[in-house]
Amino acid sequence: MQTPEGSQQPHMIRNALVRWYKRQASLKIREKVKRYAPIVGVETTGVSIKTFKSRWGSCTAKGELEFNWLIMLAPNRMVDYVVIHELCHLIHHDHSPEFWREVMRVMPDYQQCREWLRENSEGLVV
Repeated sequence: MQTPEGSQQPHMIRNALVRWYKRQASLKIREKVKRYAPIVGVETTGVSIKTFKSRWGSCTAKGELEFNWLIMLAPNRMVDYVVIHELCHLIHHDHSPEFWREVMRVMPDYQQCREWLRENSEGLVV
């Protein structure tokens, strides 16, 4: 494959990278959902990859999980945390103490992951 020439080059290269990251996110996150859903004790109706401005994931009222592809730029443990976080929303649709207890049951060190994302999210860019 040749790289494009001229002023369009950076834009086209970035778009190709974003497409690649989205494909990787779809594969890796679906694999993690499949692994962690039985541990959390839930089933999801679907998984999709999105572009969010200020969130890593979302759980719809229909039980579909949506994930920001940019999480792929974070360390693997952060991806685990985001997947577990969203799976736990299938049990508790809020951030109540019960929700956080469920997250902690599956991932006792979740607070370190949460803090890492809070401190480093601005650096996760393509």
